[in-house]
Amino acid sequence: MGITHMIVDSLTHITPNGRWFSTAYDASTRTLLQQMDNAGLERAVVVALADYIENEFVLSECIKHSDRLIPGASINPIKYKNLNDASVQIKAIFEKGDYKILKLHPRLHKYDLSDFRFLHILNEVVENKIKVNIWLDTLLRYPGAIIRTSPIDAIRRVLEQFPSINFVLLHACGPEILNLAESIRGYNNVLIDVSYTMHRFIGSSVALDLSFLFDKLDKKIIFGSDFPEVSIMQALDDFTLLSKSISLEKQNRILCNNLLTLLNV
Repeated sequence: MGITHMIVDSLTHITPNGRWFSTAYDASTRTLLQQMDNAGLERAVVVALADYIENEFVLSECIKHSDRLIPGASINPIKYKNLNDASVQIKAIFEKGDYKILKLHPRLHKYDLSDFRFLHILNEVVENKIKVNIWLDTLLRYPGAIIRTSPIDAIRRVLEQFPSINFVLLHACGPEILNLAESIRGYNNVLIDVSYTMHRFIGSSVALDLSFLFDKLDKKIIFGSDFPEVSIMQALDDFTLLSKSISLEKQNRILCNNLLTLLNV
């Protein structure tokens, strides 16, 4: 591919026993590091999943491999009985560890982006001046979801309400990626992660949208795999296929520079 800079993966997951829910995927730290080596990746963001993968475990593994892994915490806003409990928890997370990322997962925990408990967490980040970037899952059309407004409109309302927070929009709203990109292109505090979606829609018209955006919106896009559900090498192969007509400068922005600038690494 002719990559001249390092490659950084914006979204990976690991578990203590290597199991990934009820699948055959290997989510062990060992396999993650092996895949990184095989694909030529130097760094990867590893995120916790509240109620499933503990923040402390992710932090511990990232400290062991601090030259390779960047830790991300997670919180489930709707599990707390009152807002004060949520406030105590969000403060405790960042008092205990130097996390650069906080992942919020409305699809996994089944809440709407207008939910007051979700918005409270973001308010706490602002009010307490917590220096953290928000990784926000955007696949909001999950089974059983109550769709009060379009996912893109819901996301834009959050961005308007919290202009001081840096957001990474995970999975780029899936097949709605082009509309998402048009909607957020004027926001300086937003990047779009293409993990999972890039592989999921290879061979579809969405792949053409991705190629278009890699060329025209390269300063807003970041590369990710969603390991273990998509292998790192597979994600790189997908990126190679979709970016073959764009310049090395643009490829390098997407593969590392945009994310490293955001994280100040």
